Amino acid sequence: MQRQGNIKEQKHYKARHLKLNDLKQEAQDTHLYKKYLYKDDIPPYPGPGEVSLEFHVSRLKHDTYKLEEIKNDGGFKDPKSGSEDPDRLSLVWWSLAVAPEEIQSAERRLLEEAFPNWTEEQARQKQGFLVDFASSPAFSEKSRYGSYRFTFTVQEVLEAYSEQYCSGRPPVMRVLRTSLYRQEVMYAVLVHSSANDELFSEYPMLNDPPNTICAYRDGRFTWRPEAMCETHKYVLLQRRDKNLMEVWGLIQDPQFYVWDHVAIALHVAGGQVLKFDSDDLRKNLRFCERDAVTVRPESDFQHYQDAQNLVTRLWPLKKEVSLQQRIRGSTE
Repeated sequence: MQRQGNIKEQKHYKARHLKLNDLKQEAQDTHLYKKYLYKDDIPPYPGPGEVSLEFHVSRLKHDTYKLEEIKNDGGFKDPKSGSEDPDRLSLVWWSLAVAPEEIQSAERRLLEEAFPNWTEEQARQKQGFLVDFASSPAFSEKSRYGSYRFTFTVQEVLEAYSEQYCSGRPPVMRVLRTSLYRQEVMYAVLVHSSANDELFSEYPMLNDPPNTICAYRDGRFTWRPEAMCETHKYVLLQRRDKNLMEVWGLIQDPQFYVWDHVAIALHVAGGQVLKFDSDDLRKNLRFCERDAVTVRPESDFQHYQDAQNLVTRLWPLKKEVSLQQRIRGSTE
């Protein structure tokens, strides 16, 4: 994703998705390693260890401050045409939007894998521990990029991309990079047309072997996070005698660690727009409060009332017309 600030505050590992232990080895000679990545005394939490955590995510989100430009363009583009990307690629960025039911499903899968002799009665008991650990910006209702959030299903985004850039064929997905920032690890997936296979051949295909960070399967992205908390306020306890996991906390002195997430980068050539119907843009638009730590400056965020006024101006309320007017209008 496009960032402001000092280039020294970021390190990119091209064509690789590095799990945390591998990333620590690669980055140990950098100053970023000494910020948060070096820590090895983090209290137990879901993700790393013998049993992996796995989210099956069916929605994507695009946070922005450029609402008026998106409305006027009828969709999304790279305003810098790749000039700020490490590989000089013109990309439209989305992030995984994990829904509440997807957290619940991930918790059930985690318990079933951790406790193979789980009973049906235990399966019916809602534990609800995983949401306590979903405290990183990857799960936040707040935004770091602007006051506006568009949320579409993965299928909607990929179908629009397929129709507009792939002549109706399925797009190709590849491992773009791992990006390390001060406290953030981003795993980027490149999406492009098969017509550009040669252009992107240096990036490996996004496959689905066990325990990869990210994969795509049947309209969903599979994400196996290793750092879902950022601020570690709780301890995960495994009660093998009762086939359950419990949350212990609050910790008196919370631990701060890196957090990871997956971003989807669609290759859209400079100046071109990934278009969506105007009504669909409005339907999938929400206001976001500003996060405590942001990528964009404070001036790129708006108060709710100002945002509401802008949305009303861009999508004015339509007046209902009679059946006769609609029929005549469609034939004239």
